[in-house]
Amino acid sequence: MSKPLFTHLGSALAGGFIFLLCVPEDSKRGIPDTKDAAHLSNPLRKSTRHPASDTGSNHSSLSPEALKTLPEDDSVEELLAITGIRLPTRAELNTYLADKGYPAEGYLAAGMILQDANLMMEAIIRDPSNPHILFALASRDDFPDDDRINWARQLQEAQPDNSLATYLLAALTWENGAKNPALEILSQVDHPKRFQTFTSESIIGLAEALRATGNNPESSAYYAMLTVDLPHLAQLLSLSQNLQEHAQQSSPEEAFTARRRNAVLGTFLAGENDVISGLVGLSIQGNAYKDLPPDAPFPIEGMNPEALSLSIEHRRNQIRDLPIVTDILRTSPELIEGYGMRALALGEIEALRWLRSRTTPPTE
Repeated sequence: MSKPLFTHLGSALAGGFIFLLCVPEDSKRGIPDTKDAAHLSNPLRKSTRHPASDTGSNHSSLSPEALKTLPEDDSVEELLAITGIRLPTRAELNTYLADKGYPAEGYLAAGMILQDANLMMEAIIRDPSNPHILFALASRDDFPDDDRINWARQLQEAQPDNSLATYLLAALTWENGAKNPALEILSQVDHPKRFQTFTSESIIGLAEALRATGNNPESSAYYAMLTVDLPHLAQLLSLSQNLQEHAQQSSPEEAFTARRRNAVLGTFLAGENDVISGLVGLSIQGNAYKDLPPDAPFPIEGMNPEALSLSIEHRRNQIRDLPIVTDILRTSPELIEGYGMRALALGEIEALRWLRSRTTPPTE
């Protein structure tokens, strides 16, 4: 059974981090026909995240371990029943791949739907320089550490201006026991330019595969938005904790550098337009200021700990005020199309704000 992966579905339920988990099967070319219905009859297992209101006053309650707990929750199946989504069988996905000429991105999408690492490996075999595929596989712990580091390095070489590629390579290198090389890698993000997560590419690939196998466009987009994998967040949170510990054990100058890099990483994630990335970003910003000596410079220029605390609390309140998408769409399924379109075009948070505007009674 594959390991749980951090997904957007957590933000769809009442304060829950959700992991999409399917039973993987061996595959070579295409997808073998092996008891499709039996393996996909109950493909989901879930976990819950800490609600925004429970992130704690020290803003550091999230941990990579917390992202990998797996209590059961039947509300996901209920949610998918509302949308009418039917997960494709392996035979149907195999037909989809054949019709498309066995594209690498198609194998990646099929692997994400079935949580099959073998299909994802086929994707990178077919297109070994594709940045999206390199990122997707490097982020997942289904693969050997050496391969993941190699893929992250290739991604960084292909996109030297993408700070996320550098952070991911540093995180994997540090986790593999090479602290000093990881710190050297991080020196390349001291002048960041952009932060591309490839989440949109994954959503588009999932939605296309679901549409091509018999689902309607609106429900396909909605399901893809809620279940897209975000395994890189656990990697980045682990890196943040390593930086925090390094700062506590280093000279004042090195400690400032570590805290500043933590703060920049947190700010990047907090600026993403989805709830889960935002919460993880707030936690990482908190890590940057944790145990900050009274005479130390601020990790974020001009922002003292009190100002940071107010900023984080303000952002958490904004997240608390967002509607719970499953509650609204369960009672107003006619809003699924509008939500899905806006989530794809504008991001999850803007789509949730639109839902709130459609369901909140006007004030007199």
